[in-house]
Parts: sequence; C-alpha cells; structure tokens
Amino acid sequence: MALVEDTGFDAGTLAESWRQQPGAPCYCTDLTREELPAARATAEAARLPKRRDLSVAAIQERMSDSKANPDSEYGVRLTRALFR
Repeated sequence: MALVEDTGFDAGTLAESWRQQPGAPCYCTDLTREELPAARATAEAARLPKRRDLSVAAIQERMSDSKANPDSEYGVRLTRALFR
C-alpha cells in the first residue's frame, strides 16, 4: 500500500476506482504525483469507453505498418491528446 500511496495512485474507494481506467485523464498519461488528483477529478465515466477505443484503434493502425513501431512516447502523446 505504501507504493500506491507514495506514487499517488490511491484513488480512494473502490467505487471511485473507475477514474483510473483506460480512457481516463490519468491513464497512461505519465502524470506526476501532484497532477494525478486533478486528472482523476476530471474523469467522466460516460466518455471512457469511446476514448479507450480511439486509442486502441490508433495504436493498432500504427502497428499494422511494418515500418512504424510505436514506442512508449507515442503511447503517452496519444493518450494525453485523447484523454486530457
């Protein structure tokens, strides 16, 4: 639990844990511990599935090109653009 608390991923109750799911403003966006609470607070449950599906489609499209191999920076840039 100390690791979770030290890194800022303590989302509170289980009922609020959806705020860190794929498509949420803090999911795979490489935020600092200080930035996480504000990002979690702006999450909108109804928007998460569409955002998640957009990011998966973009990554799949990029990976289908044998000359392009998306790295972690691509993933962070993509999720920041879609989720924030």
